[in-house]
Amino acid sequence: MISWHLARWCYLGLLTLQPVWHGLMPPPAGAGSWPLAAAATLPLLLPLKGVWHGSLRSMTWAGYLLMLYLVIGVMEAWANPQQRLPALLQIALVAVFVGSALVLSRHRPPGASSRK
Repeated sequence: MISWHLARWCYLGLLTLQPVWHGLMPPPAGAGSWPLAAAATLPLLLPLKGVWHGSLRSMTWAGYLLMLYLVIGVMEAWANPQQRLPALLQIALVAVFVGSALVLSRHRPPGASSRK
């Protein structure tokens, strides 16, 4: 199912964006801070296994977690013009993940396993 693959790759994209944005990009485009990069990346590792395997429960919890990343992305895009591009990328990845997870949850037959 395409929505599951799209959600999985968006989640991995977001997982990759955090250390690049916060750890590798020098200021003003990024923070250039590895502790911040670790703090932004580590929570994303919690539901990674379930998201990768298509567990609807893990994708739901990941969606809840990603709402924090959506808020941070909107805040950075609005308030910090130098970080607007990575913030907009983060917003897009979160939106596509949540949309894909929603489509996936709506197209599963009742009583189907939460694994693909």
